[in-house]
Amino acid sequence: MTRRGDQDEYNRLLDAFNAKRKAKREGVEYLISKGFSRAQATNAVHVYFKGGKTKAAFILSGDERDKLLDGFDGMRKTPIDCVNYLISHECTYRQANSAVYKYRQERGLIGK
Repeated sequence: MTRRGDQDEYNRLLDAFNAKRKAKREGVEYLISKGFSRAQATNAVHVYFKGGKTKAAFILSGDERDKLLDGFDGMRKTPIDCVNYLISHECTYRQANSAVYKYRQERGLIGK
């Protein structure tokens, strides 16, 4: 049976494994050896190496998202630039990624 974990637990395990000094695939394999699924391990290692907050400090409403991204000229920026911009405004990676996807979808920049 696959274990369930949260990013804080993954971070502790990866820190103990000294994952920052190893290849990402080694971190993934290490978490798999600890009972996590490949998908969990891959996502956890991605967030671990990306850095930043793992828990949202606030809820980003659609209006706030639009205001931030419109002010950043989000329709002309790449998705990763928009994600990084939201992260710089205290969003988590997951929160920013989801917000940018919704923003781009609502503006017809990607399929609905």
